Amino acid sequence: MTSYDVTVTREDNLWVALVDDIGATDVEHFPELDVEVRDYIAGMTDTDPDDFAVRWRYEINGRDVTDALARFMAAERELREVMEEEAAKAAERDAARLVAIKAVRSAGLSQRTAADVLGLSHQRVHQLVHSQLQ
Repeated sequence: MTSYDVTVTREDNLWVALVDDIGATDVEHFPELDVEVRDYIAGMTDTDPDDFAVRWRYEINGRDVTDALARFMAAERELREVMEEEAAKAAERDAARLVAIKAVRSAGLSQRTAADVLGLSHQRVHQLVHSQLQ
């Protein structure tokens, strides 16, 4: 896979990305860099943005901050993935909880007893049951 070296600097309130042997592009906001640079390279090389790798280097006022930013971005990406997994697990738990509420209620347990079984308040059981009716 082809790789492109990109050096990012801050100039005149813009993030400037210099792509070795191709040229430069700029953006106002740092999070826009990846998409903009990939689109720029793809346009200049007549390729798809997913068909090449980008090696980033970040310089601020002449100082290389690549390692610090790369570690932060990796940690941020990992946290986002964990949060997405946890959200999916919470949704599964919520669906299973509702099935359990319906099962124990239809088996004859009172709302308060169902709440005790599931570790919820009776108000929360009431709320969940009635939210499904709407």
